[in-house]
Order: sequence, then C-alpha cells, then structure tokens
Amino acid sequence: MLAIETWPDPSRGNAPRVRAAADPAILLDLAETTLDMLVWGRRVPLVWQEELERCDPSPGDGFSLERTLDAVTAGLRDAARTLHYPVFLMEDIEQTVALAAALAFSNRLSLWMRPVPPEGMALPGDATALRLACCYGGVLDWVSGRAFLADEISSVPPYALAFLPSWSAMTGTPRFVRHGAPATGLTVGAA
Repeated sequence: MLAIETWPDPSRGNAPRVRAAADPAILLDLAETTLDMLVWGRRVPLVWQEELERCDPSPGDGFSLERTLDAVTAGLRDAARTLHYPVFLMEDIEQTVALAAALAFSNRLSLWMRPVPPEGMALPGDATALRLACCYGGVLDWVSGRAFLADEISSVPPYALAFLPSWSAMTGTPRFVRHGAPATGLTVGAA
C-alpha cells in the first residue's frame, strides 16, 4: 500500500500530521496517536459526479441527526428528508455512518449534512471520539502553513473520507469548498 504523509515544518505553522492512501487498509492506522488526520481517498464511480451535478438542493435541504446507529440509519431512509438527494448519496452516507460507528466502537452518533454554498463553509465542531468528514462533489481544505506571506492550503479530494480522532491536535478549522458544481458536506461524530 502506498501512503502519503505530511509532517509539517513548525517554522511554517501548526499544520496537521496527515496520512493518506487510496487503499482501505489505511484505516488500520487510525490507532496511531501521532496522526491528526487520516484520509481514505476512495475511488468512486464517475456517475456519482454526474448525478450530483443534476441535483442542486437548497441550503434548507440539509439536516442533522443525533441518535443511536439504528435511529440515524432510519432517519437517513426517511423519504421526506432525503427527497432532494441522489439515491447513491444516501446509500453511501448510510454505509459511512456505520463505518464510523464500527471504527469508534460507538452506538451514539451525530450526523450533519448540508449542501455546500458557493463561498464554502466550516466543518461543524464537536468533541467526539472520532469525527469523519466527506465532501461529495467538492473538497475539504485547511490552512497548512504560511509561505511568502500567503496561506498554504492543503485539501482532500472529493469523496475521500477524512478521519479526525479525538487526540488530533489540528489547529484551524477545515472547511468544505465547492468548485462550481453542487457539493454536499457530511460530518459524522461518534461519541
């Protein structure tokens, strides 16, 4: 498995220590307390982006759930709540929620899902054992330092799952960013 790591230069800022790979085996590294973020850069079907571009939910179409895994899953299957989203998206979010619960050994979850506005938006913060973020159709980015009097921006590609464990010393706030096409931001917290 090829993994990419970033270990920031303290003289350029307090950026997170990140390890990323396209191989799901990267999830085994979640137990390493030296990491601030772990990224699984999933490969997804091209049709996902095409379907997202055909749907553009309004900001009011977002929702939050805070319950047990079974209750969150039932909430994700509520047709009225998910009316403006593609079926593949809701199925993937359901599987992602179950993955977060399993990795955190938790049955208490908080889910936050919103269409990303053109100006982007910050990840909601919550103190949980494990926080997961994914930007469907957009990117997750953060300031990773300063060079030549400008911020250096690092980002996670669309559809990648970014895991932030409770011991993460990440400073700054990651944000969801869309680049033209519609995007949906998701965070899942497992207590």
